[in-house]
Amino acid sequence: MKSIAQSTAKFALVVMMLASASFTFAHNEDPKDPKKVSVVVNEMKPGFATLSWSDYAITAIQINSTNGQVMPSIPVMDATSLHLNGLINGTYEISFMAGETVVAIETLVVNK
Repeated sequence: MKSIAQSTAKFALVVMMLASASFTFAHNEDPKDPKKVSVVVNEMKPGFATLSWSDYAITAIQINSTNGQVMPSIPVMDATSLHLNGLINGTYEISFMAGETVVAIETLVVNK
């Protein structure tokens, strides 16, 4: 009976340590944390979307399209959101940039 109690106590200790470690990793300030950016498609207006970010280090948005639509890098200065209008059908890879560094990448699919 004593060994079961010891095993249970050891197991509980290991679980608490793992929970503590996962809590620590969940709240890191990694600048490449994708939760700091979002892409929201306007379902009522096909081809319209809003990009937003909470990381003030974002200086530009780079959009690459698989459908051949060419878009230059968009400087965003001190903004925290950008509205995209008139996108044609296709898949867009949106890179959120801090200088030359990619902070996060999101994918946007437009299907009118």
